[in-house]
Amino acid sequence: MIGLTIARLRKGKKMSQEELGHLVGIEQTLISRIERNQRKVKTDELSSFAKALGVPITELLEDEAKNVI
Repeated sequence: MIGLTIARLRKGKKMSQEELGHLVGIEQTLISRIERNQRKVKTDELSSFAKALGVPITELLEDEAKNVI
């Protein structure tokens, strides 16, 4: 799930949900909902998350692709 991937990457960078939300341009409460898979990441948010976390978009989508197979 993309939310779990975002949470793992964020924690690995010792970044708070509030910090990530500021970088992405969304509220901390939405970051929390995304990480708990209660809200989907919008297509136009993917590049913002990737940039904020310093990873390619493909890394955010890797676990999603595994679930498709």
